[in-house]
This record gives sequence, structure tokens and C-alpha cells, in this order.
Amino acid sequence: MSLPTHAVETDVRRFPQAQVEQFGADLLTAAGMDALASEAAVRHLLIADLRGVESHGMARMPTYIRRLRAGLIDPRAEVSIERELGSTLALNGNNALGLLVGPEAMRRTIVKAQESGICLTTVRGSNHFGIAGAYAVMATELGLGGMAMTNAGRLVVPANGGQPMLGTNPIAFAVPTGTGRPLVVDMSTSTVAWGKIEIARRAGIPIPAGWAVDAAGLETTDPHQVKGLTALGGTLERGSHKGYGLSLMVDTFCGPLAGNLWGNRIATSTSTGAQPGIGHMFMAWRIDAFRDVADFLADMDEMIAELRACPPNPHTGATEVLIPGDPEAEAEIRNRELGIPIRPQVLDELAAAAESVGIAFALGS
Repeated sequence: MSLPTHAVETDVRRFPQAQVEQFGADLLTAAGMDALASEAAVRHLLIADLRGVESHGMARMPTYIRRLRAGLIDPRAEVSIERELGSTLALNGNNALGLLVGPEAMRRTIVKAQESGICLTTVRGSNHFGIAGAYAVMATELGLGGMAMTNAGRLVVPANGGQPMLGTNPIAFAVPTGTGRPLVVDMSTSTVAWGKIEIARRAGIPIPAGWAVDAAGLETTDPHQVKGLTALGGTLERGSHKGYGLSLMVDTFCGPLAGNLWGNRIATSTSTGAQPGIGHMFMAWRIDAFRDVADFLADMDEMIAELRACPPNPHTGATEVLIPGDPEAEAEIRNRELGIPIRPQVLDELAAAAESVGIAFALGS
């Protein structure tokens, strides 16, 4: 059985967004964060759950709570400016929660891009910041194009390598269109994100061949035996050197350029013994810095329409050609209507997190 993606699962409970937001904010506040900051962080976190990326939503909350309680994330830290030019920013997250660092950094990036036409921002000293796509979309909401990327702790084996040395290092890109739904590309530079392995473990199902390797460096379909993810492409024959190269690009922006650690030196986000030292990169640009906005939007719509009109391959079972971001946009419509789905295993972990900070578990039966 393959790993489920955005299908509706009847064995997964759903909760109203407001209920999950309140519980998540209560967890963070009880772990030492300011109440208003907690609310803002959870709203941003739930973008992942709403868009069907459950690996980066409430499933991450128990890790945030453990790290806050262990003093590995500073609950009161604020973002500071280290360097600034007309179209660039170099920021320090000062070990604050990444769900606060990321939005603040992207807001500052957008403001400078509106003034100068384009802005590139690096961030050092941060933590796990949720899904990269949420930041790129922030730019499109104001009519700009946007990009975001982040490095992470070593989970990915480089092409020809025998042990993990890179993060999943996602890249996100988004631009507005004339139809109202932006084009959103949000992808890890590994074959899959580590969260997909966690989902498979919780669901008790195998993973597809080519996703990961075991301790001996052999391909495995058992999620419990995974010791490293493959770079995007899986094998050299299938182009893993390209995923490796993209990952190294992300690490360069978010590591050395940001004055930060890089993948092989970063503690994993689930570590309870060291600060992760994660870095980010954000970019935003005005469309009218390059051409008339109306013409750009019209061309985007025409380009997307041509792709949608492509006949599907009859040998794949597909009925249509999708545009990047389609599954997530459809999941968001569904989850806003039906409620946020949370797996039983995640509920158990959230209940334990609530107990650890001395609050009631608000998502119980």
C-alpha cells in the first residue's frame, strides 16, 4: 500500500480550526511563550495542516514543546538586524521559535521589495519554521513574487554518499496569477520530506522504493529502518546529483551566506540536546519592476491553461495534468470545510505534551 497524500481518511478525526488554534496556543504559552506570540505561531503552523501537509503542522508541536521546556528555543527572543542595504537584509533569529522568525523575516523582505523592487534576506540562528510555501504565498497576497528556503539537520545522503550529511532543504516559489490562485511550488530537495517517513511510521505502512536507505546504505521500504533519505532523484541514474546540487545551493544561502551552520553541522529539529542553528533565505520582488502586471498575469493564466489542456498519459491512470500547488489548494478547501485532520498517534503525542506542561488535553473524546 502506498503512502496516502491528500485523500480523505475516515479513520482520522477532524477538529474545528479554532479549537486546534486555541489548544496549540495554550500549549506554547504553558511552555513559556507570550500569549499573543503563541497565537501567531499556531496560526502560521496550521497553514501546513490546512494545506494537507500534516508532517509540518500540529505533528511538530510536541517537538517544539520539548525544546522550549529544555531551554533549546528562547521563548522571548526577537529578530534583530545584522546588516542592511537597499535591497538586502541579514537577520539573526536569536534562537527564537522559527514560526515567529519566518513570518517576521518575510514581512520585512516584502516591505523592502515594495520600496526597492526586490529584496533578498538571509536569517541565521533560527529553528524549524513550518512549510516554506507559506512564506512565498505571503508575497503573492500583496501582488509580489516570493521565494523561501531553509536548511535543516542532516537527514539526506549526498549522491554517492554513505551517510546523511544534508538537510531536506526545501525550496518554495510563488507568483500571483489572474485567476486568484497563485502558482505555488513547494518542494524538498530530498526525494521526500522526513515527515513522510514519520507519517508512514504512524500509519504502519511501507514507503515506496527509492525514498530512503537503511543503516547499511541499502534501499528500504520499511519506514522504521530508515537511516537516511535519498537526494531528489533517488539514484544517480535517476538524477540524484541534481537534487544534491539543489540541496547544496540551499545550504549555501542558509549556511555560509547567512553566517550560519550548514547541514552536516546542524542538530536535527527533533534533537533534545543542542540548538539546531537553522538558517533561512527569503526573497520578494515586484512584478512591475520587470513588466506591466496585467500582461504578466495574463501570460501566467495562458501558460497554466496550456498545461491543463495537455492530454494525460493513459498509462499512468491520471485523468488530468495538475499544476504545482493544486493538491494543497484543494486540501485547504476541504479542511476548512470539514475540519483539521489529526491522526490518532499525533493526538497521543499532543496529549503527552499537554500533560508535560500541566494543561488539559482539549482534543480528547
